[in-house]
Amino acid sequence: MRIPAFALRAWLLWLAGLLFCVLGWAQPVAVSLSGLAEPASLDTYALVLEDRDKRLTPDEALTQAHLPWRAADGVVNFSFSDSVYWLRLRLHNDGPTSVTRLLEAGSALQDMVDYHLVRQGRIVQTVETGDRRPFDRRPLPYRYPVFPIALAAGETVEVLLRLDTHDGLFEALPLRLRTPAGFLHHSQIENVAFGAYYGAVVALLLYNLLLSVLTRDRVFVLYVLYLASYTVWNLCFTGFGLQHLWPENPHLGHTLISTTVPLIALTLTLFSMHYLQTATRVPRVHRMLRWLAVLAVLHLPLAWLDWYAALFLTVMPLLALLLPLLLAAAFVIARQGYRPALFYLVAWAPLAVGAGLTLAKIVGWIEASPLVEYSLNIGSALEFTLLALAMADALNRLKAEKLQAEQQALQVQRALAADLEAKVRERTQALESANAQLQQVAITDALTGVYNRRSFDATLRREYNRCLRQGLPLALCVMDIDHFKPYNDALGHQQGDQALVAVAQALAARVQRSTEYLFRLGGEEFAVLMVDEGRERALRQIEALRDAVEAMALEHPASPRGCVTLSCGLVWVAQPTVEQTPDVLYAEADKALYRAKQAGRNRTEMAP
Repeated sequence: MRIPAFALRAWLLWLAGLLFCVLGWAQPVAVSLSGLAEPASLDTYALVLEDRDKRLTPDEALTQAHLPWRAADGVVNFSFSDSVYWLRLRLHNDGPTSVTRLLEAGSALQDMVDYHLVRQGRIVQTVETGDRRPFDRRPLPYRYPVFPIALAAGETVEVLLRLDTHDGLFEALPLRLRTPAGFLHHSQIENVAFGAYYGAVVALLLYNLLLSVLTRDRVFVLYVLYLASYTVWNLCFTGFGLQHLWPENPHLGHTLISTTVPLIALTLTLFSMHYLQTATRVPRVHRMLRWLAVLAVLHLPLAWLDWYAALFLTVMPLLALLLPLLLAAAFVIARQGYRPALFYLVAWAPLAVGAGLTLAKIVGWIEASPLVEYSLNIGSALEFTLLALAMADALNRLKAEKLQAEQQALQVQRALAADLEAKVRERTQALESANAQLQQVAITDALTGVYNRRSFDATLRREYNRCLRQGLPLALCVMDIDHFKPYNDALGHQQGDQALVAVAQALAARVQRSTEYLFRLGGEEFAVLMVDEGRERALRQIEALRDAVEAMALEHPASPRGCVTLSCGLVWVAQPTVEQTPDVLYAEADKALYRAKQAGRNRTEMAP
């Protein structure tokens, strides 16, 4: 019997295709749905293909026999790579009825995920999604891509996923399969948990914002900024931001997550420095933290340029250095007996663990799991709660210190009142007047009537200690009448004394604020001390004093200007430190005065 030619050709083509499929086309293991748990992890069932040239089409990925497909090694995580990756899965419905399953690509930050459903060797459905594409492209409105798959009884389908990135940073992508009922139950629990989490965070934000307004304490403002930065980052990281806040603008989400990461590092550093008082308790660590804060600010241009992978390549070492340094500083300060540091350690320990697990998952050191996936949220929830207690303890401590100070002041006031009453009864009015005169003489200059050198030493030390405790700026100016010895030689000492009195009166008329002090240190030398004064305002005040003396136009035959003038040396510090003692400040001001005289007199020189 002769076989027709067309039938022979068809049979040969079918046989060639069969041999091609059996020998050349790598096939993933078919996963039977009946034997899967709820939810089912599909990571070990997938085949992986690296496309270095990014040129493969879905049809080529399915049909070309020479492609080096390999079995996935645990959770899909390619970390930093410039390639495109393809994933293949086969699902088999071995049950007697049709079923629907939901395939989860469990990452909210995977840039591009292209889903292709294959039935009988043909692609029948394609979905292009990912967090760099509008949210409405997703088959289900969920925070990360979920693809529904319907399978008839006995049917086998294949899933082909194409993964690509914006600039080479892949996220860990656990693949899970759920039933519709299981997915609904999981999403409901997750929504309740995250709703409670974000509700608590917003409540803490508002509470600390109110405290910052009421107390005007910088620590609450910095904590609010840190908490706000972290919350925005977390909304981006979990995918809720793209789902609910900016579904049509995925680029905004990437800009926010890239911006908030260095902002978290910056605000965390500033908050910790202020809360732990590192400037006075661990000065060396304080200087290191300031440099880390500067490095965090320098990362912001990478965020604005959308260099996502480059940002995380540099910011992760920064965070890896910052967190241990903060915890070490808190440990040292806690050993010094400062109780807030102990609260700090307890509060930040769970967040440090959660951040470490998250970073390890991103770089591929550990596999993703529910505990690892939610470790940052769990750690941050514990941290926010414990740190809120720490802030409340700090507030209570401030109240207790204030109450104690008020009680001590009241006791001192009562003791002084009783003592004064006893003295009034025991002493005469004349003796009281004499005592008052003696006290005034002890702190004032007999010739000019302004405060003397003894008062200067006591006042400078007292105000220095206050500025050191409260973090206030301090300015000290030392003044000297130019060519005063020739003035005395030419006009006589009596005229010199009159000139000193006139200069003192001109200065005193303009040193009127409660935070300004005028002293005569001796001879023709005066000093002005200013507390809680800005640098420019302090310099303008000294220049005004110098101009006021020159404006008197006291004749001075030995001066090139023909009148009495002042040379001034000014030192200003934004916040005194333990190294900047009163003696050091006075020495710096005196050096500046010397430079003013060397530069031609009748001028003001600033200490560096």
